[in-house]
Amino acid sequence: MSLLPTSLLLPQQTISKPGSARALVKEASVFGPRGVLVHGRSLARSGKLAQILGDATGVRTYLHAGGEPTVEGVDALRAELKQDRPDWVAAIGGGSVMDLAKAAAGLVDAPEKTAFYQVNNQCIPAATLPFVAVPTTAGTGSEATVVSVLTDEARGLKQSIRHASFMPKIVLLDPELLFDCPLPTRAAAGLDAFIQAFESYTSKYATPLTRALSELALVSISQTLLPFYQGDPRVAGELLEASYVTGLAFSHSRLGVIHGLAHPLGARFHAAHGLTCACCLPAALAFNREVVAHDLASLKARHGLDVETQVAEWLREMKLENPFAGKAISDYEDFIKEVLVSGSTAANPRPVTADDVQHLLAALLRK
Repeated sequence: MSLLPTSLLLPQQTISKPGSARALVKEASVFGPRGVLVHGRSLARSGKLAQILGDATGVRTYLHAGGEPTVEGVDALRAELKQDRPDWVAAIGGGSVMDLAKAAAGLVDAPEKTAFYQVNNQCIPAATLPFVAVPTTAGTGSEATVVSVLTDEARGLKQSIRHASFMPKIVLLDPELLFDCPLPTRAAAGLDAFIQAFESYTSKYATPLTRALSELALVSISQTLLPFYQGDPRVAGELLEASYVTGLAFSHSRLGVIHGLAHPLGARFHAAHGLTCACCLPAALAFNREVVAHDLASLKARHGLDVETQVAEWLREMKLENPFAGKAISDYEDFIKEVLVSGSTAANPRPVTADDVQHLLAALLRK
């Protein structure tokens, strides 16, 4: 067995320490003095945006108004970047901010609208604009991947775009940015990271390298998520690094049927992605149990980690409930097709059929 993925893609530079975000402009200046900094409302509200910008000249800001990143939103940012082309683009925010900016920077010179590339990934040209990622949540791992997950509201489609050249040039991991996260964000982001670590650990495309990274992340998140949710700032750095390591793993191994289900569910019900993934875990684990039994036993024997029990405990402690119970899918056949064509579903350790999706969905929607 090969130790490495067939193609290993890593950020060019990663800096992990408290206060590192304040060096963003200095670090990005290696690409030139003119930058665009994409951010959310909370960063400006907290005063941290002003601290990061300092007295920098030549850097302008772009506000992501909130919500899931859409193909229309990416097109709007692309137009802004084309109008006055910078030397670099940076994103400071959660997964939505990073995915928006990553896609816009990557597609700035692309001839088609973003929606075209969502269904024609193979046509994406190489990016020419350096991208810098600074996460403010510990969850998506987007700062360590070549992927942007986007929603096309017109088609009701939530799907990723990816290209090797989308990998961030610089990543700044600053735990101080996590302290302003509201509790629902801490919960959803952390659950997302844990599920991603587990799915990348059991993915059929996992290699010894990606499994080692996934295992590190699983153990770390299991020990730090609840304390961080409850307000302990001492674990923020470890949780942030675990989320980053998870991104490195699943960027190469892909995920599984949980994420295959989560994206179309998110497009239809707009529930928090991490909570969606956590709610999908029991049914997916029951479906995969026979082929992942050794992995589950190994995690329990070596680390005392029972994946299913751990997620159930978090949902209970964080008072989170299944938002899909009792709901119905109006476009049932389209939903099943989306799950089956997902790259995440393709990486599931057990093959998934249309009948399997029906059974998984029935378990999730059951009251």
